[in-house]
Amino acid sequence: MFNYNAEKNTIETERLVLRRFVLEDAEKVAAICNTEEVWKGTLALPHPYTVEGGKNWIQTHDKNFADNRYYDFAITDKTSGELYGCMGMAVDMNSNMGELGYWVGPAYWNRGIATEAARAMIEYGFKIKKFHKINATHYIYNPASGRVMEKAGMEKEGVRKSHVWKIDRFEDVAIYGIVNPWE
Repeated sequence: MFNYNAEKNTIETERLVLRRFVLEDAEKVAAICNTEEVWKGTLALPHPYTVEGGKNWIQTHDKNFADNRYYDFAITDKTSGELYGCMGMAVDMNSNMGELGYWVGPAYWNRGIATEAARAMIEYGFKIKKFHKINATHYIYNPASGRVMEKAGMEKEGVRKSHVWKIDRFEDVAIYGIVNPWE
């Protein structure tokens, strides 16, 4: 199930609502982003992650949306509104592509939340933003993220060797992609 509400800029799925972040989310964002599991699994998350850093990040979203540079959505529970994480997409307008990125708090892992949100974000990218292709990457040492990408319909396209500096060494990243099936 995918339901996009343009007026509210929300994406609704069976169990989730992907909505814009608000400043009140900053404390929860910092708490999730400061977990070692989330920090180790992301490509560019600062560490330590402060509440002030969360507020600053959230304050960039309106301009990023307006400029079609990056779309960040809070992944929330449809019933309780609890914040689980973030599903975002960087935009490459020259190539008409998006790059999926996400993080989910470890307390919410293994529930299908990231997969459900990724499927919705991919559909948003193709049906609403009309991208030709969507890419995503993950560290080789984080195969669970690759499983999320595969379950969301993406295919592994390859590996970039020694591509990202993380925790005092260069790490390999796997690259996934999907071409718009609605084109």
